[in-house]
Amino acid sequence: MNSSPRTLRRRLLLWVSIPLIALWIISTLVDHSVARGFVNLNFDRALLDTAINLGRNVRESGNQLYLDLPQPVIEMLISGEQGRFYYRANGPDGEYITGDPDLPDPPAEALEDRVTYYDAVYRKVLIRAVAVRVPVRPGSGKGAILIQVAERATLREEFARQIMVRMMIPQGILVLLSTLTIWFGIGLGLRALTSVRREIENRSHVDLSAIDEAAAPAEVRPLVRAMNGLLERQSAALAAQQRFIADAAHQLRTPIAALKTQAELATRQARDGELSDTLQQLQIAADHAARLVNQLLSMARAEPGSHRSVMRQPVDISVLAREATSEWVPRALTRNIDLGFDGRSTESTISADPFLIRELLGNIVDNAIQHTPPGGRITVRVRSENGNIVLEVEDDGSGIPAGEREKVFERFYRLPGGSPEGCGLGLAIVREIAQGHGAQVSAHAGADGRGTRITVTFLQPG
Repeated sequence: MNSSPRTLRRRLLLWVSIPLIALWIISTLVDHSVARGFVNLNFDRALLDTAINLGRNVRESGNQLYLDLPQPVIEMLISGEQGRFYYRANGPDGEYITGDPDLPDPPAEALEDRVTYYDAVYRKVLIRAVAVRVPVRPGSGKGAILIQVAERATLREEFARQIMVRMMIPQGILVLLSTLTIWFGIGLGLRALTSVRREIENRSHVDLSAIDEAAAPAEVRPLVRAMNGLLERQSAALAAQQRFIADAAHQLRTPIAALKTQAELATRQARDGELSDTLQQLQIAADHAARLVNQLLSMARAEPGSHRSVMRQPVDISVLAREATSEWVPRALTRNIDLGFDGRSTESTISADPFLIRELLGNIVDNAIQHTPPGGRITVRVRSENGNIVLEVEDDGSGIPAGEREKVFERFYRLPGGSPEGCGLGLAIVREIAQGHGAQVSAHAGADGRGTRITVTFLQPG
């Protein structure tokens, strides 16, 4: 099972959200410590105030000490809103006066202090207590009464937990909102890459010019420069390849033309019938080699990187197709084929290289002539379809099987049992030129399912 792709947005969000969550956890721990300190301080003060108030109610009667506490005060001590208070009062000599007699004593080392806080276990419950020494009568020399007040420590923990939760929830919401803000902020920031992506997507495969760095953010410009360097190296490699093919084709033209001429001359001069047949085969081979060289040169002109791939100007396809068709009429007549142009009244001006469009149409017509038997018909037409301009060449020849209609556009591919005159480059050149002009080329069956119809659709902007 494939995992979802790791996008740049997810990575950035992960790198930012992890520190935020870590800070939130650290803040929670710090808040818990602060809340506990705050609660302990306030609860200890409340315990001390309670103990001092109890000390103020110490009375003496007949050398007997007692706490003069009203009943409402006693009820408040044993059933307060925050839970029960435990208290005890001992006389100057440690004698029990009132309260909870089994309340734990304060630590021995703290008895000399006037106020002592301590923790203890009372009735299997952890308590927090304060011990306050209150003089019986200041200046009387009768000593001091020890007042102890305690409460359950769990009350403090619960209160500290409530404070921590009330602080933690807003901080968690803040982290969540920050994460969402970062998510959308990263998305908005990455939109700056959209212009670069669109420029690359809208390019033709023949356009190897540099990408504009000005539209890219500063952080992405090194990547754009690297891509421009790659495009430059690719363009240089393609240009070198095109130069080699073009130079090779030009170099082959002269000897092949001379070979063809000499073969024709020898054929006329030969008297021996066997020698004449051999020279005819030589002439056919020379014709085939000359055709291959010309098509290789056409391919070199049509491929990306050639100087012709960017030479565009307004071209009326109807006018150009009519002229190109008339140039192929003599060749069609030698094979007793009716070649005509169906000129329909339609707007057919496009931005194109007229030389390459002639090459495109010439290769389609030449292919049709080769595969149309004598007495057949070939029709060239230009029409409009869905706002696009369509160039068609239709014949009533042997046709192309449905399973082969895509393969015929591959280089050096020839139909089984096809014409021996072909080189397998004609329709490959057609597709190369069409793609260079942003057009679509396809093969279909002809009228009534007979023959072949090659269509080149020039897509119009908008």
